[in-house]
Amino acid sequence: MYEHHKQEQKDEEFSMFWADQLAQKIIGREKYRYSEKKAPKFSEHAVKTSASISGVLHIGRLSDTIRGASVYRALKEAGAKPRLIWVAEDMDPLRKIPEGVPKSYEKYIGAAVTDVPDPEGCHGSYAEHHKEKYFEVLSEFVFVKMEKHSTREEYKKGSFNPFIKKILASADEVRKIQNKHRTNPLKKNWSPWSPICGNCGKIVTARVTGIEDGKVNYVCRDYIFESATAKGCNHKGSEDPLKGNGKLLWKSEWAAEWALWKICCEGAGKEYNVPNSAFWINAEIAEQVLDFPSPEPMFYEHLMIDGVKMSASLGNVVYPHDWLEVATPQLLTFFYNKRLMKTRSFSWKDLPHLYDEYDDAASVFFGEKNPDNEKETSHIKRLYQFSNSGNVERHLGMSFSHAAMLSQIFSTKDGLLGSLRKTGQYKKELEKELLERISRASAWLRKYAPESERFELQENVSAQLTEKQKEALRLIAKALKRKQWDQKELFEEFYSISKQIGLEPKELFKAGYMVLLNKERGPKLAPFIIALGDRALRLLEQV
Repeated sequence: MYEHHKQEQKDEEFSMFWADQLAQKIIGREKYRYSEKKAPKFSEHAVKTSASISGVLHIGRLSDTIRGASVYRALKEAGAKPRLIWVAEDMDPLRKIPEGVPKSYEKYIGAAVTDVPDPEGCHGSYAEHHKEKYFEVLSEFVFVKMEKHSTREEYKKGSFNPFIKKILASADEVRKIQNKHRTNPLKKNWSPWSPICGNCGKIVTARVTGIEDGKVNYVCRDYIFESATAKGCNHKGSEDPLKGNGKLLWKSEWAAEWALWKICCEGAGKEYNVPNSAFWINAEIAEQVLDFPSPEPMFYEHLMIDGVKMSASLGNVVYPHDWLEVATPQLLTFFYNKRLMKTRSFSWKDLPHLYDEYDDAASVFFGEKNPDNEKETSHIKRLYQFSNSGNVERHLGMSFSHAAMLSQIFSTKDGLLGSLRKTGQYKKELEKELLERISRASAWLRKYAPESERFELQENVSAQLTEKQKEALRLIAKALKRKQWDQKELFEEFYSISKQIGLEPKELFKAGYMVLLNKERGPKLAPFIIALGDRALRLLEQV
């Protein structure tokens, strides 16, 4: 089944957007993966997205939800009745003490995050604190209504009980499914359900010693994580799996979640797209033990920051509110909705390039630019459409780099708008969006931009120039007095002047930057000079 899925990925056609392809596969599903049994036709198609609540939820976690929302939209547009379900995997244990949390919280390592107190004291638990913080911004990025669930609450309510019964009754079969991919086979007394210690309240330290009369016996022992140890209390006890004080192991629990909410699709990182991964093991458990057709997977690459996987311990985490300060939700959706299995490496210094790519897609969508390849055109249009909510964001016609430049020249709204009028970029109906982009560009300059993007306009000319450079700048000053130039015309005039006096164009540009900024490089010179207006002319005339 895994190899078949890999071949499907290789056969992917560029002409259809990935979410549309996936929607068609979901709607057209005819049989199970691990048998010839006919798949049921569901009246609704549920797409699941989830997050482990072991820490603050960053934009890497948003990727799964944004992509899940895209599948929801594709299903809806294909005529299906979709649901989008978000699940807090809040039975996960606290594995280490995050930055900013008191060292005394070491005693909670190994406890489910729902049972760990909120260090800030404003919520009922550690998990509730991080869920609420996440949901404060989630609506900015996801424009469809989501059902929200908690695995801990579902265990307590008994929602998983029918599946726990089936899995425990078929523990030998579950063990065989897992052992097909293990070098160290699971033993016969292995249990797919794990209790919470009745004494210390930790979930990873309760080691199962046997199952007797429907109850799971255990002893509480130390459990070693990668960077911390959950201390066991040596308590011996037994738990009824149907009382809610424990959980299924992940290579059973995931299958139970699919069966409980009737999930037709769920995303996972590319590391799950191997035969022995939890996804495919749960897929077989879902079909062979729970008699539920395993969902269509949505495998994707994880987000890298400057080539390194995003990690709170490395300090390279980007939180949703950080993103919204300098970029739009549409831009992040665009970033994630490009080809799923393509490596994603993000760098704050490259934000202008991502904006340029998004703006180019807008140009294609609105017919201002037409790529030669028809399939590529269709794909770009769909990508841009999916990157926006119900109302497609209008094309601003002003690059992020230009916005960053303007934010360093003008300090007033009138100055900014006046400059945009000069460069032909002002549109009254887009005034709010134009000013918002300039504001975000200003924030990016303050927090993330490389030094090369920052500049300060000179008051007087101090640059050392050659005679030909001086002559070129004098001719530019004369040209500026002759007429109102647009960017393309002025750019061409620079080359005409260079040719006229026998100066390399790069030397002309260098001279312009030295006079205006006392730097050898800067923003695109033609729009920069037009934006500066009389201030540029005054400096050029000093040469």
